[in-house]
Amino acid sequence: MSAVLPPLSGRLDAGQGEAVCSRSFPVRIRSVQHSLLAFTTLALTLASCASVSAPTNTDAVSGVQASGSGSLTAQSLPSPSSQPLAPQQLLSATSGWGPVEYDLSNGEQAAADGRTLSLGGQTYGRGYGVHAPSSLVFSVGEQCQTFSADVGVDDEVSGGSVTFQVWADGQLLADSGLLRGTDAARRLTANVAGKKQLKLVVTSAGDGPSQDHADWAAPTLQGCAPVAVSSTESKEVFGGPLVITRGGTYSGNWESLDSSVPAVRIRTSEPVVIENSLIRGRGTLIQGFHTRLTVRNTRGTSLNPEFAGRSPGRFANLEEVYDVHLENNLLEGTGGIYVRHYLGNAALGETITVVKNVVKNIDGRQSNGNGGYSDKAFNWAQFVQLNDVTRIAGAEIAWNQVVNEPGKSRVEDNINLFVSSGTPNSPIKIHDNYIQGAYNAAPATDDKFSGGGILIGDGKVSDPTRNGYAHVYRNQVVSTTNYGIAIAGGMGSLLENNRVLSSGRLPDGSPVPAQNVGMYLWDAQRGSALSPSTFGNNIVRYNTIGWTRVRGNVVDGNPYWWPAKGLNGSTTISTTVLGTSVTLETERQEFQRWQDKLAQAGIRIGTQ
Repeated sequence: MSAVLPPLSGRLDAGQGEAVCSRSFPVRIRSVQHSLLAFTTLALTLASCASVSAPTNTDAVSGVQASGSGSLTAQSLPSPSSQPLAPQQLLSATSGWGPVEYDLSNGEQAAADGRTLSLGGQTYGRGYGVHAPSSLVFSVGEQCQTFSADVGVDDEVSGGSVTFQVWADGQLLADSGLLRGTDAARRLTANVAGKKQLKLVVTSAGDGPSQDHADWAAPTLQGCAPVAVSSTESKEVFGGPLVITRGGTYSGNWESLDSSVPAVRIRTSEPVVIENSLIRGRGTLIQGFHTRLTVRNTRGTSLNPEFAGRSPGRFANLEEVYDVHLENNLLEGTGGIYVRHYLGNAALGETITVVKNVVKNIDGRQSNGNGGYSDKAFNWAQFVQLNDVTRIAGAEIAWNQVVNEPGKSRVEDNINLFVSSGTPNSPIKIHDNYIQGAYNAAPATDDKFSGGGILIGDGKVSDPTRNGYAHVYRNQVVSTTNYGIAIAGGMGSLLENNRVLSSGRLPDGSPVPAQNVGMYLWDAQRGSALSPSTFGNNIVRYNTIGWTRVRGNVVDGNPYWWPAKGLNGSTTISTTVLGTSVTLETERQEFQRWQDKLAQAGIRIGTQ
């Protein structure tokens, strides 16, 4: 369910999730009640968004601190051998109609709109109400021996047909078989000894989801060892998906556990600022169309989509934009930033900037639908891709730290300009970035990979003003496999004073079979043969390259490839080549060089 911010009203109705009612200040409101996905049942009326003050972070709503943050001290307390399966153990949840409900039946689409759990006339005070198809994943930490629950179709509907399944660590432990709305409750029991994660699944039994209101009643763990518990809630409290329909400044925690629903959707061209926030989800985190958007000091985390064939969502997926600024954010496991088609007015200062972000593991691997990822299938993912962003002035991608780990990521190009261009007087500036790692999903064995570090001039055009005009300088690119920095097309780009290094080895010392070349200058689309020419006047100068390849017992260097040198005024000047001297220790030293560079420049990156 999405929490929609109305354009004028300041009313937040019960079940709408965490919302922000602000045109110039952030409001953060949370209440933990019955709904696990919306996390609110509070009805709050504000007389006017423009005439009220925002609550401070120490304001409490229903006994929950509004900030939802702060350090927690765990203490070891004895727990009974039998204990309820508690919402504090919940890692993820999906439901086919409305949010998952705690201690209530599914009800309808709103949060906390269910009734007392009831199966065959017997009521239960504890449990989870869902709608097929549904999945609940809990952490049990190898602490318990047995799981049991009464399951069935809730009495609030007259029909329905479902099956209940208990999974743990990828193994099916129990299956209820077909249960209809006319059937009595069935006890489901499973041995969970030594299991880390418990997954409770409800299917629609192959005949569609109509009236499939399902209950996990009295879910209980038996034979449990003492566990560490927190004196307060151990997890941040998240509101449900948010839809923004009015400009303003927004701050809060939002999530979507449905891979097809963005955690935040922006449906306005008015200026929107998202700041000091936590956003997570199984699909796109921030989606916008015709946006004027600033996102700063925000952490975005992608979760496994739990849907076979889907990849972790983009941190920001923005199309037909006017003005975009993404700064001092933390991106974890996302599909990166995608911006398509620039509509802005340069005379008003409208442009695109991506600066001072910290990025961990850009990931395009496809989910296997059961908590893991494919080591072959993937979808395209980049830290930043500009697509059809042409003739833009003032654009900048700078001072970002991007680290992709082998086996935990699958980035294509870390930075890609696809049919995108600055202007001769204001090229797109890509500078002072640290980029480490670009690997396929099986980097120790797969010798096929087309991704890399920074790629300029990608795509084919007939208008020479629509591709190129980028200035790429003072970047540090480390171990990005197929290439470090490259020009594949376009006009008037300048690559200078960059450092491009790779040992050709994974962190464990094993060679990278897809390792290729440090830098290249190439007219990939044969734009120089067109009239007018769409390739020319590209300059590569004063760069330092050390790019080692390991092929069995043969170690060689492949620092550069310049097939377009001399073509339509394109040239290379004074490249420093380090040969095969680059080692894993050299790569580690390069990161320290980056840290020293930040300190000397007084630049603070990531969330503050």
